[in-house]
Formats: sequence, structure tokens, C-alpha cells
Amino acid sequence: MAVPEQEPSAPQFSERIQKYRREIEALVKQGGEQPQYEFKRTVFVDREHLDDRLDFIKFIQAVANAEISTERCIVIGADPKEKKFYPLSNADDFDRAKLSAIISAYLYPTPQFESFSLETDAKEVFVILVLNHDQPRPIVVVKEGRTENGKNRLDLGDVWIKKDTGTIRATRDQLDLIYRERMEVETEDRARKRFKHFLDENLIQPSSAPLVSPILPNAELLVGPRQDLANYFAQLIANDDLTRFVMLVELARETLVEGWDAVEGPQEAFYAPNPIGFLNKLNDFYKNRFSPVLDSVVECGILGIKNSVRTDWIINIVDLFVETFNTCGDFKNRLGGSNRTGNVAFYAWRPAFDCFLAVRAMAIYTVLRSRLPYLETILPKLVKVVSSDLYSETYKTAVVLWPFINLPIGTELRNGRAQFFWKDRISGSWGRHFHSASKFLDASCQFEFLLEFNSFLGTNSQQDPKFGTWLQQYLGSGVRFHYLPDLYSQDLHATVPMAERIYDLLSAGSDFPSYLVFDPKIVNQAFSGLDKSKRLEIYGDFLYGLKSWQSTYLWEGFQRMGFMWDWEGRLKQIADPAAQRAKLRRRGGV
Repeated sequence: MAVPEQEPSAPQFSERIQKYRREIEALVKQGGEQPQYEFKRTVFVDREHLDDRLDFIKFIQAVANAEISTERCIVIGADPKEKKFYPLSNADDFDRAKLSAIISAYLYPTPQFESFSLETDAKEVFVILVLNHDQPRPIVVVKEGRTENGKNRLDLGDVWIKKDTGTIRATRDQLDLIYRERMEVETEDRARKRFKHFLDENLIQPSSAPLVSPILPNAELLVGPRQDLANYFAQLIANDDLTRFVMLVELARETLVEGWDAVEGPQEAFYAPNPIGFLNKLNDFYKNRFSPVLDSVVECGILGIKNSVRTDWIINIVDLFVETFNTCGDFKNRLGGSNRTGNVAFYAWRPAFDCFLAVRAMAIYTVLRSRLPYLETILPKLVKVVSSDLYSETYKTAVVLWPFINLPIGTELRNGRAQFFWKDRISGSWGRHFHSASKFLDASCQFEFLLEFNSFLGTNSQQDPKFGTWLQQYLGSGVRFHYLPDLYSQDLHATVPMAERIYDLLSAGSDFPSYLVFDPKIVNQAFSGLDKSKRLEIYGDFLYGLKSWQSTYLWEGFQRMGFMWDWEGRLKQIADPAAQRAKLRRRGGV
């Protein structure tokens, strides 16, 4: 008798915790930092240690309120800087039920966590608190906490958040972002419940009325309520009305490209009697005309991808963004150098940066929704790099790479560009299409993997002399595909679907689809005449090199340990030999 096939079981719970235990032991032994782990030598939460209790409650609130895409772990009883574990006499105090009761008296909602008392191989006891990445943020102080000396450690309404290595009160912008994400999720949930209710009550009936031909597009659609634009665009899609859509795009172009000419005036405007008025005029146009129109065009692009419109619809949008980027990218020259007078500034690089984020949002959405053929309209597009000063070298690169030099963004990229993109613009403008920050970040990782693979080939990172000569002649000196991938802030687990897709193509020996590459000629030339084993050997070098680069970059740039993660399955089978080849080369072997 045949036994029904069973689904493979999920990893055992104990396996997950044992993985954490091994990683923690390795981190403590080797020293260094790792962003997923927070270490405490000792913590007391009993009534006799009120100061420690309040400090720890504030700390766990800050960690839970931080924007993270993976679980976060608080380790008690160890210090990687000292490379040792410390005796822990109060492990029982961190029982989940006991600790949750203490925390819930001060914080609401209560942070979601698990608690485990573990031992090292040397029988050293430590505690690990595992915080779920999906916390009910914002977590707020609901009970005042005073130390034994009467000093307020927790104030009603406080929202503490972990940022880099410090604990700070959440700023207005950070709170706005937290609430916006929460409202988007709740709105989507309510909409699904209403729709289900209508179905259950048979209140939704198929309409027999013919579709009404939409009116001519107007500028108000691009700056008015987003729902009006969505309804109008839905009519265009339903009627397959490309003509009216092109008219709508042309209306957007009048603002995004041509609108600046009317605002800027002559280059001498900076030296006019009222330069502050001129800068205010630029800022007003950027805020009240350029930004809402840009948002609306991206909305159409994402809705078009969502509803599988013909490719020529998306081409019109991407071409507009490329033209807009190149127009805005020249501001530093067109505005005569300095763009600040007193306390008033117009950041000349910002409109081009917003345009870059617009293209990125569309590209990442295609990955999220598995609409990859639309990438053919985006990946090959080249733009001239934008610099924040007048003296940087200029060249062309793919618009989806990093077409900027010396942008004054500061330390905001420490947690990864994708997290910065999400917080800076994408969550507030188009975040509802991605549903959550974690889904956006996962799709972004896949896209980053694809970009880095193209850069790997486009810069001849495999050091093939023959291919390098051909590439130099083909690209010339005006085009570069050098890239620093945004794959250092979390492990490479989210890249695996894209990595597997590329493995399949190389294994089969098929031509790469044009929608996965900057230029099909480069990829075909790189693998021309190579058998399967050689193609996979090159790919194995790429996989090993990416993981090795991540560890080195984390340590040299942030003094953090690399992630305890490795390729698995067939990807590991080609990455491990690549590691051995690299080891031999370092030793001077063949």
C-alpha cells in the first residue's frame, strides 16, 4: 500500500537554538561585534536591584523598537570584547513568564521575546533572549520608573530606540515612520476583512455595465489625491489605452524635466539681490510640484507592473525617469556651484536621488512580484553619475547601481542602503505596495545579488585576460559597472532565490534572458565557449567572493564579525571548492 507523500518538516526548534548557541560561542571566542547580538555581562531584574531592573527594561524596549529585519538576540553572561563568559547566578530570573510580568508592568505593548538558559561546551551558563523581528511597535513606557535615589529612569510616554551602538529617544521622524508602517498594515487588514464580509453576504455582484472611456488626463491627477490617480489609471489599463497614458506621462514630463527651467532662471540668480528668495523658490517647486508628480508616476509604474501591462507602458515611465535624472544631475553646474545662502539651502543632488529611488522602487517591486521581464526596461539604462561637488570625475553607469559620488548622507548607510531607502522615501511614498519593511528588504537583497553578479562580469572580476581586453574595447573609458553591493547589513539568506535562478541558467548553458543583465553581449562573451563545469566554477568563485567580501567589509568598516551563515545545497557544492582555490592562491599554489 502506497504511503502518502508528506511535506518536509520544518527545522526542529532545538536546531534553531543550538545554532544560536554555536554562533554566540564563536563570537565570544573570536571577539568583535555582530549587529544581531547584544551582549551583557550581568543583569539583575529583582526588586533589590531597582536601578539595574529599570536600565534593562529601557534597553529591551530600545532593542524591540529598533527597525530590524531578523530576530535580535540579547545575550546575558558574556562579553566578546573580553572574549569570555561570566558566572551567571540568576539565570532563573529570566524565565519568560517571570520576565514578561516585570516588563509588562512598565511597557505596552509587551515586547515579543523567547528566553533560553544555555550552556557552552565548557558548561558555562548564559541566557539568550530572542526578540521577534515583527514587534508591536511603538512600545511605550506606561509606568514611571524611579531609581532608589529618586531619579527618573523611565518617564510616561517615553519611546526609547536602539540606533547603531546607542540608546536614544525616538525622534518625531522615527515615530512617524513607525506609526505609518503600522497604519498601512492595519488598513490593509481592515480592507481584507471588509472584502471577505461582502463576499460572505453576497453584497458584491459582477458588474454588467460597460467600461466608461476615461476623460483626457490633466495635471490635477498628478498632484491630487492618490486614489483618483489610481482609479483613472485602472480605467486606462482596462481599456488598453496607451495613447492617453502617454499623454499623462507627457504632462508629468512638463514638471519633472521642463519645470525646472522656469524656476531656475539664469545662473546669475545666486548673485541676485535676493538669493534666499531664489532658494526658497527652488525648494517650493521641489516640495510642492516635483515630489508629488514623481510619486504619482512611480504609482502608475508599480500598478502597471502589478497588473501586467504591456512592456511599452513601463518603457515610457523608465525613459522619463532617465531623462529626469540626467536633467537634475546637472544642477551643480546649472546653479553655479554653491547652493546655500545663510540658513537656506537647496540640495542640488536631492531631485536626482529621488529619481534614483523611484527607479529602484519599481525594480525591487518587479522582484517582489516575480515580474522579472520588466527589468529589461530598467537594467540597461545608463546615466551620467551625479556628484555633490564640481570637481569629481564623471562617467556613465547603470541607473540602478549607485550613480553618485560624495553624497553628504553621513552615517545613515551604516545599516545598509536598502534600510535607508525605505526610511527616507519608499515607505512613505509607495510602502503599501511592499506591505512591510522586511518584504522590501528581502526583495532588495535579491535585486542586489543580481546587480553584483552583473558588476562581477562587467568589471572582469574573474580576471580573464582575453575577456578583459574585449570588455575594455567594448565599453571604452566612459562606462563603468563598478559597484559596492548593499549586502553587508544582514546574512545572504534572502539572496538565495536569485542565486538559484542564475545557477539554473549556467548549469543548463542557456543564453541569459535579456531582462537579467545590463548587456547580453557582456554575459554571453564572458561564458562563450565554456563547458558546464567551467561556468559553474566561475559562479562558485563569485559566490565565495561575495561572502568573503561581506565578512571583510563588516570587520574593516564596522569592526563587526561576519555572519554565521553559509551557502547550502548545490550552491555550497560550487562555493566550497572556490574557497579552497582561493586558499591555494594565497599560499602561492596553483
